[in-house]
Amino acid sequence: MLPILYLSIIVTVIIILIKFRVDIGVVLFIGAILTAILFRTGIKSFFLTLINSIISPATLSLVGTVILIMYFGALLEKRGDLSKMVDSLRSLIQDNRLTMVIPSAMMGLLPMPGGALISAPMLKEGAKEFNLSPADKTFLNYWFRHIWEYFWPLYPGLIVASTITAVPIFLLARFMFPLTVVAILAGLVFGLKRIPFVPPSFSSKKITALKNLILSIWHILIIISLVLAFKFNVLYVMAGISLLVSLLTRIKKNDWKEVVKQTFSYKTIILLFSVMFFKAMLIDTGAINSIKEVLKPEGISLWFLLFIAPFLVGFLTGVNHAYVGVAFPILLPFFLQNGVNLAYIMFAYASGFAGILLSPVHLCLVLTKEYFKADFNQIYRRIVPPVIFVWLFSVLMFFLYK
Repeated sequence: MLPILYLSIIVTVIIILIKFRVDIGVVLFIGAILTAILFRTGIKSFFLTLINSIISPATLSLVGTVILIMYFGALLEKRGDLSKMVDSLRSLIQDNRLTMVIPSAMMGLLPMPGGALISAPMLKEGAKEFNLSPADKTFLNYWFRHIWEYFWPLYPGLIVASTITAVPIFLLARFMFPLTVVAILAGLVFGLKRIPFVPPSFSSKKITALKNLILSIWHILIIISLVLAFKFNVLYVMAGISLLVSLLTRIKKNDWKEVVKQTFSYKTIILLFSVMFFKAMLIDTGAINSIKEVLKPEGISLWFLLFIAPFLVGFLTGVNHAYVGVAFPILLPFFLQNGVNLAYIMFAYASGFAGILLSPVHLCLVLTKEYFKADFNQIYRRIVPPVIFVWLFSVLMFFLYK
């Protein structure tokens, strides 16, 4: 049981440091060092993991993608596309609260690392007439960005789950779709309901508004099409579209300087390297795989096992296909006993995703936090209730359909 004790210590230290408002990049670096110490990694192995995590193609691709996303968002803001988009949505929807979060939900259909950064400037534009704190804006962008992941078949987690369990992905998606409905409800209840309704200050013709909307998001639609329909690499798509939009942009020299200034945030870049270093250390030390060895099915409550294995991996890694890849092979005998048990699969998936939504390593969370300059303690006060709400619904489904 020592590995579980060590992982519990790591999680506790991370939570305490966040509580004391230590910079999240520093927190994760400390978490990596603590992991190396507890799992007895030598000095040579420690620095080897550090260097490899920094120069890893996955890390460099991630950093490049995030920088391009930040550049793209800043450029759209200076071009006025974001304000045009928000004005068009307000004319079409007539509820400014929904107008504010629809871009986040729309970008949630696009599986990409740190994708919440694309919708963050859009939500910021839509939130201007509301008196929202940075934590409120972070929560709304983060939550509505992730409402689809329970059933959207393009997300790697669902694809891996389908592969491991040999259950057709459309069956998994159909069974877990109610979780997305409840997640939307949770966003409305815990997020939008607290914001007073403000009638739109103007209304243009629907056809005109729709035309303006398309003109303001054509580049975003191209990104979604190339990534979803044609499976192009996100980094290359962002580079190409950013270059195209730049060539078509006519703004002042000072605006260009502001765009560049917003693009390169040393704290964000350090954060990304810290995230990848922490994950690499968890893998290289065997910390994650040790969960497989410790949490054996024998002698452990099935309900608890279905919860704790995916939740713990999800919280530590912040990646959905990671908890599926680690926990689901352990749980496979239970998933398939007496035929396929979709309730068990659903509950394990929902438990892991609850861990991901609360994970300080989750890129969408930490990047949105950095963008809005929000406080982690305030963010968690807003995130925890809806996460519990959706998870409890998964518990209800578990006992109804098991």
